[in-house]
Amino acid sequence: MESTEGLQEHALLSADLEGAQGLVAQAGWNQVKADWRIFLELGRAFGVKDVGGALAATAAVLPYPSGFGWISMVLVDQAHRRRGIATRLLERCIDALKNACMIPVLDATPAGREVYRPLGFREGWPIHRWRRTTSPAVTSPLPGAPRVRAMEDRDWRAVLALDAEAFGCNRAPLLERLRERSRSFSCVAERGDRVQGFLLGRDGRVATQIGPVIAGSEETAAALAAWAAARLPSPVIVDALERHSSFAAWLASHGFQKERPYTRMALGRDTLFGEPARTIAIAGPELG
Repeated sequence: MESTEGLQEHALLSADLEGAQGLVAQAGWNQVKADWRIFLELGRAFGVKDVGGALAATAAVLPYPSGFGWISMVLVDQAHRRRGIATRLLERCIDALKNACMIPVLDATPAGREVYRPLGFREGWPIHRWRRTTSPAVTSPLPGAPRVRAMEDRDWRAVLALDAEAFGCNRAPLLERLRERSRSFSCVAERGDRVQGFLLGRDGRVATQIGPVIAGSEETAAALAAWAAARLPSPVIVDALERHSSFAAWLASHGFQKERPYTRMALGRDTLFGEPARTIAIAGPELG
């Protein structure tokens, strides 16, 4: 263990999740314990405890099998901010990924973007969070959309193939966890017997998250979102790539409002992994 200003850094454990959720609630974020377990099981998470043993800060990394990994969950208790803790944890995450020969990637808020630029992170995809807080509206897909139905076991191979093309690698362990948490609204779009898109999501502390949404067209994505949104009470959030203007218009016409922007950034790399034309909405800024 290392000590900085009386604070003890350590690997985050299951026993720390109650404290981690306290930091999430303080920040107004949406994660639940199941999200933290993703990092504990598939990646690494770091914590900092104060002299009394209370969790004061966190950060996490989520490696993917094609040479890149996500940095997220950088949270610092209000009583311990402006002491360099977040920067120290961010550096620890960068080092962890670099030591594994992986390029660090993250989804930054506007304020975070100004912090990450001097460290060598370069800007990529603009993303915007949309939130529906009102009662579910009558949802309808865009004209020309394919048929949408509930996701079934027989679809899984096609889902993984579509996601690997769009995201840049096979992330089956993560998607399996999301599927378990979205069985009431996960769906696929198909023409004939061919799957052309899919939607997953997860429960959250304050809202249900829809994403990832992977599709060959914005019409297909809107059909998937319409099917899922009709089955979900508000609030619902979607983190959609800004480039998909028709999908954004669909969200706006069905009770969603813009909430905050993000920017996908990679350390020392101008070209991001994955295919933005097929990535309509991400799994969330903490997961990619």
